[in-house]
Amino acid sequence: MGELVERVKLNLLVYGNGIAENYKNNSLFFYDNYLKSSPEVKSISPVDIKPGRFYFLHYLDSSDWMKYSPVYVASFKKFDNKIILFCINFNFLPLEIRVATFDKYMVEKDFEKNDSLKVKMDIIYNHLRSMNFEYSIMEFDLARIKMCHQIHLDVFPRFIISGHPKVVYDPKKLREISSAKLANSEKRHNEMLNSLVNEFYEVKKEIPEKYQVLKSHVQRLRNNAIKYSNIPKNK
Repeated sequence: MGELVERVKLNLLVYGNGIAENYKNNSLFFYDNYLKSSPEVKSISPVDIKPGRFYFLHYLDSSDWMKYSPVYVASFKKFDNKIILFCINFNFLPLEIRVATFDKYMVEKDFEKNDSLKVKMDIIYNHLRSMNFEYSIMEFDLARIKMCHQIHLDVFPRFIISGHPKVVYDPKKLREISSAKLANSEKRHNEMLNSLVNEFYEVKKEIPEKYQVLKSHVQRLRNNAIKYSNIPKNK
């Protein structure tokens, strides 16, 4: 049991009676702060986003789970005229998985100094994959981030037990999604290993046949790229 777990436990005693009340109170606290800027919940330009930190993103997407995203930015990729962020989207994770994912990588000095985490993408990916939640790593096109708030680690133990009022937290549904994806987990992993992110956004080309499990994911990315980036559809 690490520093994050201890801080989450302490916050649960301070900000409500039980997890459900804490989640509600924390969500309202952050929702109010997303309307302004403070040292703890700081409004920044998307171009100032850096890997190793936690953010709340207001994003142009057809899904509320992507529109209102509490995230950890793991890495990024530049190609053509795009910058794609690879983020753990907390909306896809049960609360206990959120905490377990970061507890082992955070120590007291991180919170005191508000340090960025030095965790490599592959380590995070393998950890999530061991629990069948690797698909919570989502791609975000930097150009479609409407608003961004950087989360200070002082309030991160509250942030990780929160969400946006427009996104319903349903742990049973999240577990069902994970179970449904389990059968194709190995295939999905192999496709990810052989994937090229630029292919995900080549909307004027057919989706490569090598993407079978990932095909619907790639199609969703392309549909949103067309919808929100004024890219003409391929005829």
